[in-house]
Amino acid sequence: MRILTLLLSLLTISPIPSKAQEITTQPICFTIRNNANHRVYGEIATDKITDQSGQTIHHTGSFRLEAAGTLHPEKNYPMDMAEFCSSGPFYPNRQLEFTIRTLIPIFSCKISAELGEIVIQSKKYEKDGIEITKTWANCL
Repeated sequence: MRILTLLLSLLTISPIPSKAQEITTQPICFTIRNNANHRVYGEIATDKITDQSGQTIHHTGSFRLEAAGTLHPEKNYPMDMAEFCSSGPFYPNRQLEFTIRTLIPIFSCKISAELGEIVIQSKKYEKDGIEITKTWANCL
């Protein structure tokens, strides 16, 4: 199984004392699975934090997931899922920012890093003679 692993870890960063942000010693891992019948692009981002020099930073990881059920043509591993791992800094309740995009963001929410699997879904419908695709994920 093809798994993209991205460790969003911090080495020598100190949080702002007035804003409690959790940074874990061990990364928390979760899977993003595309259940839509089209390719999906997006990103995962941590909360912002100020390092020791006073610079505000955050970490992001991008993904590209093929349509549901797509397998690598030669190696036969799934291309519709990816694994991410993060040590934070998390938003409250160990959440991360999750965004699905085309050229611009089309869906964004906070996801729990402890959810285990984030599932992306889509639905096509027609409105006023125009075909529309609604794409979303299960967010908590």
